Amino acid sequence: MAIEVIIPALGVVVESAKIIRWLKKEGDPVIKGEPLIEIESEKVSTEIIAPASGILGPLLYPEGAEVPITKIVTVVLAKGESLPDWFLREKEAVQKGIPAPASEAVSSPPAARPVAPVKAAPAARKLAEQKGIDLSEVKPTGPHGTIMIKDVEAYLASPPESAAEKAAKATPVARKVAEDLRVPLEGVPGTGVLGRVMKEDVLRAAAGVEPAARAEGMWGKVIPMSNKRQVIARRMAQSAFTSPHVYFFTEVSMEGLIHLRDSIMEDFEKAFQVRISINDFLIKAVALAIRDFPLLNSRIQGEKEVYVSPEINIGLAVALEDGLIVPAIPRADRSGLGEIAQLRLDLVGRARQGKLTHEEIDRGTFTISSLANFDINFFTAILNPPQTGILSVGKMQEQLYMENGEVKAKKVAQLGLSVDHRIIDGAVAAQFLQKIKKNLENPYYAFLNL
Repeated sequence: MAIEVIIPALGVVVESAKIIRWLKKEGDPVIKGEPLIEIESEKVSTEIIAPASGILGPLLYPEGAEVPITKIVTVVLAKGESLPDWFLREKEAVQKGIPAPASEAVSSPPAARPVAPVKAAPAARKLAEQKGIDLSEVKPTGPHGTIMIKDVEAYLASPPESAAEKAAKATPVARKVAEDLRVPLEGVPGTGVLGRVMKEDVLRAAAGVEPAARAEGMWGKVIPMSNKRQVIARRMAQSAFTSPHVYFFTEVSMEGLIHLRDSIMEDFEKAFQVRISINDFLIKAVALAIRDFPLLNSRIQGEKEVYVSPEINIGLAVALEDGLIVPAIPRADRSGLGEIAQLRLDLVGRARQGKLTHEEIDRGTFTISSLANFDINFFTAILNPPQTGILSVGKMQEQLYMENGEVKAKKVAQLGLSVDHRIIDGAVAAQFLQKIKKNLENPYYAFLNL
């Protein structure tokens, strides 16, 4: 039976996605779970995987096409299976709806290559399905070319691949990312079907590559902006030129917070299987402050209205190789520190693997941008539209102070608040920032019921 491949729903506000590239062509054998298409919408790029093993049918849309979500883009057929009538009708409708380029006429895609069905014993077929093995790659020893269970077992026990063979099994997207980041595929462990190297495997490996090595060869080159970078540029320009920014800064003593974190670290990790970070406390402190200042959780609606969101969803900016992305913790004011820490770890990890959904990005109502891991004391941040506020966090540093005539040292951090002056007045912004400062400097009281 033909299994349809569709553009998945990518978020509540996403209506279409762009096909960046087809990773397989019509007539190619495919294995369930391996990537078929790379698509992109707004800041999220992802791969559509094969829903079943078989032969890939005609590709209904070319690379570069903008395709509505839930639209069928191709099918996976059993070997020797003909295209169903419903798919032929869909194909005809798509061809009529896409005009031919001026320089060439539309031609029908070539028909799928006829492939003889693979003969296999039921037990062999079941084992191959469990292990994700393409039976066409298994050498049969049974009567009349039938694959027996011992043949599948022999295939599984075959010698490991050479480095060149392993590299050849990388997906096209992984190969392109590896080339851009100058990561040798031979040393990248694959997590895909049959050890195939995926895009996220290359990104993980790239974390160990020196920035200077990645930058080598860039000088004097014209570097085309990726779709993701174009979206970031467009949104930042929109924010800078449409929202009148006003900035506020304060200094926060982090001594109490550090003491609290250190005192609960071991028990917290045992209870929630995650190491609590300063960012988790920041997320909670901001969410609690927004409860008292709901205008910081609002946005401009049309030209004459301000919409205050009923949910406090705190976004945490994550730096990637090709830009910035902001996944959001939903209902952070009502979530415990354990849940926030678990969600933060999961979202940041999937952000770096390119596996976030649009909903996880679009739901943010306020953003935290931290450069605490860098030698940056403070900075001003541009609003993440359509949000009204963003908090910037600099590194912690020791500061000397006098107490009862004695010189002491404490750890402090600079917080910066950028707000949309169309909605937020200076006094409101100052009070909001002071509330965050109070929550962080008095953590035992602020997080008493957590």
